[in-house]
Amino acid sequence: MCGICGIYNEKNLSTVTAMLESIHHRGPDSFRTMLFGKHSLGECGLNIVRSKDDTLPLIDEENEIALLFNGEIYNYQEIKDELVKEGYIFTSNTDSEVIIPLYRKYGKDFVKHLKGMFAIVIIDKEQIILARDKFGIKPLYYYQIGDRLIFGSEIKALLQYPDVPADLDLESLKELMVFGYIFSPDRTLLKDIYQVSPGSVVIFGGNRISEHKYYQIPTPFYQDNGNIVYEDSILQLTASLLKTFELFHDHGDQEKGIYLSGGLDSTLMAVLSKEVINKPIHTYTLYDSEDAPDFNYARRAARAIGSKHHEFLVTPEDYFKELPHFVYHYENLIAGGVFDIQGGIAFQILSEHISDFHKVAFTGEGADELFGGYYWIYTHPLGFSDRIRERASKLPAYSRVRKVVQDIFPPPEDEATYRKNLFHILMGAGLANYHLWSVDRSCGSFGFEARPPYLYDDLAEYALSLPIDFKVSGKSITKKILKDVAQPFFRKHGLEEILTRKKYGMPAAIDGISPKIRRQINNLVPYETIEQHPFRDYIKDAVDVLMFDLFYYFVIQKRGKFETGFSIDEFYKGRINEDMYDQQISAHSGGNFRQDLLVGTGPC
Repeated sequence: MCGICGIYNEKNLSTVTAMLESIHHRGPDSFRTMLFGKHSLGECGLNIVRSKDDTLPLIDEENEIALLFNGEIYNYQEIKDELVKEGYIFTSNTDSEVIIPLYRKYGKDFVKHLKGMFAIVIIDKEQIILARDKFGIKPLYYYQIGDRLIFGSEIKALLQYPDVPADLDLESLKELMVFGYIFSPDRTLLKDIYQVSPGSVVIFGGNRISEHKYYQIPTPFYQDNGNIVYEDSILQLTASLLKTFELFHDHGDQEKGIYLSGGLDSTLMAVLSKEVINKPIHTYTLYDSEDAPDFNYARRAARAIGSKHHEFLVTPEDYFKELPHFVYHYENLIAGGVFDIQGGIAFQILSEHISDFHKVAFTGEGADELFGGYYWIYTHPLGFSDRIRERASKLPAYSRVRKVVQDIFPPPEDEATYRKNLFHILMGAGLANYHLWSVDRSCGSFGFEARPPYLYDDLAEYALSLPIDFKVSGKSITKKILKDVAQPFFRKHGLEEILTRKKYGMPAAIDGISPKIRRQINNLVPYETIEQHPFRDYIKDAVDVLMFDLFYYFVIQKRGKFETGFSIDEFYKGRINEDMYDQQISAHSGGNFRQDLLVGTGPC
């Protein structure tokens, strides 16, 4: 985990220092800003594989190349071995050291040789290259101003540059209203601030930005002729999982923690870790009462494998204390749709606890997308399409977002087609712009790193090569092949019941206290406030208003600066939530603010 930022084509050490300070939480172990030619660079680091002597940004003086790097390269030792044969000399045992030699050898195609999670920036003479891993595990944002490019690991870093505007992007807001996340892989909720799309390289030489896809998610498919044998696939998937967990535990000397909910994905992470390492495993669970559905399953799994299990009770007070920090770091709107809005906050609270013990923890992101784990979405795609269509129907008939929805759910209605399309879109922006976005921010805010083993390149590629039939069967079975792989391991530990239990996920950790939380929010945000809200076409209840207001305040009003001592109660009692929209409303002529918002015209 690192924070990287910079200004291409401008010497401005004071501003790049402010940019890096805004994201120092991502890398508390180091802080370095510098000028490289006519450019300004900054990087803060978390020491995992690299030592404190491995200083980044990394500069190749002889070839005039600078490197900024956030992430982990899991196959770096293999790359080093190959490059040594060709005469390259390395001076440390770090993963970052292989990137510049690879770039010198392959140009922009260097990224095709990397396995891992990463955001990489290379400045080479008259161009800057920004690259992001296949699935978007690590973030990277940019904004162009003439011949300058402002970039960083988080949006708040860019907002420290005075000429970067903080304006709401209404097209992205419409996508979020319909899907629950931003559907476009390169957009953010701020106008003209873009992210490098997963599996892409962005190149800028001072004039035009060009983007090149080096990786495309394979198109999901059904088994037609039976040429893929299911039993053989179980064996290959088992081998790939074991190899992945062995690799992940060996990558870095630090002891790793495991998020444990007691569901299939997290329990399998814990059980397979038990199989491949000979030292204690640390597991972590969040709960709001001992009646919580995941609590006892997680405890049972931990006892079965003998892990050092840590359980943390969460209260409504914990929720409201952490909520402003979560929204500030999340830099996005939380909206219901495909996913439960409370899952991210629960993950944030548990992440804070884990950060007291570890620099690295394993999380199960990617398993649902790869193996078909969203029960209702995949088993009842026709019903799910009705929900999304109903949301899209609130937009004008000519809306681009309505066209996107029709492409996913074309007439005539067909369950197999819709399921196939859902597998594809959820593996894309649904994964990167919701789950991975949330996980990165939650862990980054506490200066530790989450690693998703299921998204390791070799494992994910194999899972994507399997037909949908191996994953979802009829209207009742999801994650079929993953359950069959897990079965002998779970049987060994007496955990077979987990294979058939209902899936809940992180939101369930606060289900018990949710009614009290909602009552408190309803008292803060009465019905009249919802009705009078300038963005009420995009919100449905008091929770939506609270999330929207906090996002707007921290990201747009305060330009990515957190207010020490901030109080949600005072925020509403002082009517700050109303006053901050005055300038936005007055910018629209003729009193047509709400209509402008809906159709996407006006200065927003």
